[in-house]
Order: sequence, then C-alpha cells, then structure tokens
Amino acid sequence: MADAASREFFTTRTVAEALAGFRPDRRTRTETVPLHRALRRVPAEPVIAPHPLPGFPRSTVDGYAVRAADTYGVSEGLPGYLTVTGSVRMGAAPQDAVRAGCAVAMPTGGVLPPGADAVVMLEYTAEVMPGTIEVVRPVAPGEGVVRADEDARPGDEIIPSGRPLRPQDLGMLAAAGVTSVTVRKRPVVTIFSTGDEVVPADTPELKPGQVRDATAAALAALVADAGGEPVFGGIMPDDPGALETALRGALPSSDVLVISAGSSVGARDETANAVARLGRPGIWCHGLAI
Repeated sequence: MADAASREFFTTRTVAEALAGFRPDRRTRTETVPLHRALRRVPAEPVIAPHPLPGFPRSTVDGYAVRAADTYGVSEGLPGYLTVTGSVRMGAAPQDAVRAGCAVAMPTGGVLPPGADAVVMLEYTAEVMPGTIEVVRPVAPGEGVVRADEDARPGDEIIPSGRPLRPQDLGMLAAAGVTSVTVRKRPVVTIFSTGDEVVPADTPELKPGQVRDATAAALAALVADAGGEPVFGGIMPDDPGALETALRGALPSSDVLVISAGSSVGARDETANAVARLGRPGIWCHGLAI
C-alpha cells in the first residue's frame, strides 16, 4: 500500500512534458499492405520518389504553348499575333515544336511541346482568323507550366515515416507508382473497466448503485479511431490482486493496456499500484495537467 504522500498529485506534468520524455522501447512489427488499405496506417520507413513527378512538363491551363519572349510588350491596346502550328492531345506526346512567332494549342495537363517555355491562358487570346491568334497579355517563362520534377525529384522523400497516411498521401503514392506500403501493425489495445458498481452494458435491469459499462465502448471507439485494434479485457472488481492478475495476463498479447477508473487518490483507487508492480517502466506520470 502506497503512503498518503505518494497518492497526492503534487507532481503533475503537462501533456507536452509527459510526451517529451516518454520513449517506450516497444514497437509493433511491420507488415506490407496494398495502397487501398493504407489509409491512416503509419509507414515504418520513408517512401522515396522512384522518378520525377509529375514526370513531364505540363500545362496548368487551357491555352497556347508559346515562347514567352514572343509575348513581351503585348497588351489589349497593342496585341501580338502568333501563328498556330498545331495542337497537343491529352495522353500523347506533342507532334509539333514551338518556333519563333508560333503557338501550339494546349489543354490543361497536356505535355508542353519542345521550344515552348510558357502557356498563355485561352482567356487572353482570340482567334482573329483561321490559324492566327491575338495575344493581349504577356507571360513570363514558366507561367502556366508545371516542371517535370516540380512535385518531387528522384530520391526525394515523398512520404515520411511515423505519420498516419492521409488521402492526399495515397494520391501522391499512386502518382509515383507505389502500390503497397510497409507500415507498422495496428497496436492491440486491451481495455479494462474497474469498479464493483460497473456491470456489462447489456444488463437488462440495474440494481441500486449499479451502472452500465459505457466507458469501454467509448474507449474502444477512440482506439479504433486512432488506428488501434481494441480488445475488451472485461470488468475488474475493486480488488488490487485481481486487477494485477488480469493485467499480467493481457500483457503478452497487448501493445497498450487501458484501465478505466481507479486512478485517483481515493481509498479504492489502486490502479496505479497494480501497474507499478508490473515492472519497468513503472509509473511514468500519475496526473496530467490538462
């Protein structure tokens, strides 16, 4: 039995303090999962770009691929005129190069043809006669264009380790041709409820003083929402020996143990002592300032 002084919350830690020094040795093993099952899983190692992304220079607007120098000085009052020598089809390599004084029609996402260094938006052009466009706004080199390696260069880290994968991460991986990811296995979290007054949630009729176990269901949902696999350990009576035995039995198959209630400073609150008797690392923090 701990003495009264050890049961008081004289040394509470902030959440930041508790997390800063907490370095558990245990890590879940790894497994490889296909991309469609990787949402919110945690990569065990960084994912590296195998090639440039997007892989080719492309237009970001509908318009005309041009040499930027051919548009310098143009305006609505003094438009420039370019000869249209061809057009780019989506999903195909350009068939026409852009020469001085010429332009090639471009769809959004199309491959930038050789010789061009910018794309002027369709809104700033007008077809004045078949094969000739009027340009009323200048463009700078690189305007309206995404470089071949703008998203990532070969060898760049496109996904870090240790952070749950988001939908946009899966999109990036798919664009890079990565169809499976090595991730940490979901941690198994065993949840125990404690208290002589607590009864299963499916108890049809409560006796005086009894409460249904609502906490275990809520904790299990939180665990699943955070990416873990919840396991129900059962309801433990207010008996330190029984709780310790249950915790020891669950340790080998669990990555995390969650005990609901019994961690305050009352005479019946023996959870901390039961945990302390399990061995290293012992009680890291008894009281969080939140």
